Amino acid sequence: MFDLLPLDGDGRSCYPKDTDSRWESAEVLVVVKAAPQPSAAYGDTVCVAGIRMRESGPEWIRLYPIPFRSMEEYLQFTKYDLIRLQVKPASKDPRSESYIPDRSTIETVAHLDPWKPRHRYVSPLSSQWTMCGVLKAQRAGKDFPSLAVIRPREVRDFKLTLHPGWTLEQAQKLKVNLGQEDLFGDAPKVQLLEAPRFEGKYSYFCEDKTCKGHVQGLLDWELVALERRLKDRDDVTAMSEIRKKFFTEMCSADHRPLFFVGNQLKHPLAFSVIGVYRSQSQN
Repeated sequence: MFDLLPLDGDGRSCYPKDTDSRWESAEVLVVVKAAPQPSAAYGDTVCVAGIRMRESGPEWIRLYPIPFRSMEEYLQFTKYDLIRLQVKPASKDPRSESYIPDRSTIETVAHLDPWKPRHRYVSPLSSQWTMCGVLKAQRAGKDFPSLAVIRPREVRDFKLTLHPGWTLEQAQKLKVNLGQEDLFGDAPKVQLLEAPRFEGKYSYFCEDKTCKGHVQGLLDWELVALERRLKDRDDVTAMSEIRKKFFTEMCSADHRPLFFVGNQLKHPLAFSVIGVYRSQSQN
């Protein structure tokens, strides 16, 4: 049970790859649902990341692939849902946090709302890495996490530009898989995934004293969802509303924002912001 698992003390923010290929039960607080991306193998998929509850304390876990746009309604889940499911280590992905989910076993246990009930899950992992520290460890050949909580010292800006559209390679990935059965044996009845309307990038300083600044794209599902809700607004108005949400509100110093960051399998130094979290909240 979730309420019997420890949440105090330091979580495991970096741990070795599990070589066991067997399925096992996992209890996870979903904190990241990235925007859908073209996949050569699965069409359009979503990377989901969460905080896994272990007897030794909380640790990061990445669940991939999740074909959200083709999942039955009862199996869809939202950010800050507590879920239980079967997982096994992703043998083709060297990142220790990466696991393959058996989506047929997903059970939503509860939803944590608003912010304060979530803090006890996130807090044990929130002060163990700076962005500079992660990159320095990678360059030095040391162990480093592919998922981390970063506390910005200062969020300088959030810039929005028009998305250029899918590349030819990305578009081909989507067309090849459209209507075909996925790895779960499902033939998704969905339209071709549209490219996002905008691209957003944060520029910030992490808490490393020598930090010269980081610029990272935002790949949060909520950005795409807000873009769609603003589809009838002109570009200038829509950009203003999005900036208000993801910069003025979420990154206010009073909220002490945290960035959930994750890297790419083929480009381990390429980290993106995959979620924004308020660590200070009235409720």
